[in-house]
This record gives sequence, structure tokens and C-alpha cells, in this order.
Amino acid sequence: MKRIIFSAVTAMAAIAAAPSAQAATFPVGGSNFTATPGPNGTFSGAFFNTGIAAGTFTDVFTFTLPANGLGSGTVTTSTNFVGAPNDLDFTSVLINDTAASITRLGNGAFEFAFTNMVPIIAGQLNTITVTGLSRGNGAYGGQASFIPSAVPEPATWALMLVGFAMVGATARFRRRSTKVVYA
Repeated sequence: MKRIIFSAVTAMAAIAAAPSAQAATFPVGGSNFTATPGPNGTFSGAFFNTGIAAGTFTDVFTFTLPANGLGSGTVTTSTNFVGAPNDLDFTSVLINDTAASITRLGNGAFEFAFTNMVPIIAGQLNTITVTGLSRGNGAYGGQASFIPSAVPEPATWALMLVGFAMVGATARFRRRSTKVVYA
């Protein structure tokens, strides 16, 4: 019985001593996440977090756009020395649950994550989720870009198909009724 109590107390102490996970949500328009509209429905955005306390963290950046399209983005972090208080390691970076590729250089002193051509849905809450481990004063920054899709709406497709059918029918009808007469 003493062993069970000792094991339970030891486990509780280990859990209490472990660094706690941090979670934060940053909506577009806040001080950590800005977006700027551009020509032809494009958007560009910048997001970041600084002073991340030691332990694991998950930051979620949220945004809604007026049109369907495709998004791309990068997130970077760097440190002077691996393991220093300002060192930060990315665990994952997701845009709408699509994983970005993470590259580590200089034994992990420089890390960047990137992805391209991620579907962004109009009128829906889209997310960029950055998860990682901070050594005590971590920071990262990122940028994102959006371009509306060039895919026509369903009504446009229907009109195009009707138009093609009419052109085809006209060509077929003219072939049947045309007679060539030589003088």
C-alpha cells in the first residue's frame, strides 16, 4: 500500500513540475495578426507571437475571407544558440489542417515552415495553427497570402455548356443542309 501511495505522489509531483501547455487564439485585426486587401481580391497577412514562456504552446490565428481561393504561407524562427532561452522548436504548422513542411538548419537554430496552394473557404472560419516548444522567451513570425480561385461559379459552367452545345448543334445542322452546286 505504501508503494502505491508513493507512486501516486511521485506521479502527481512530476505532473505539477512539468511545464504547462499554453494556448492562445489571435483573430485577424488584432495586434498579432494583420491582413491587407490587394488588387483583384487578393490578401496578404502577417502574424507573430513573442515572449512565449517555457513549455509547449499552440497558437491559433483565425480569419474569414469573402471568396474561395488558395493560400500560401511561411513561418520562421531563429536563435543565437540551440537551447538558449530564446530558442523555439516548431512541432507543427497547419493551415486549415493542411500540414506545412518544416525545415531545420544550423542544428535547429533556424527553422521555417512553408506550404502552398491550400484551399481557403469563403465565409468560414479558417485557421493557421502553430504548435511548438519554447525554451523560455521564444518568438516566431509568419506571412500568408491569398488569391481568389479562378474557377467559375456553377451558373457560369452551366452557361458555358449550353453555349458549347448550341455551337455544336449549329455546326452539325449547317453541315447537313449545305449543298454545293458547281456551274
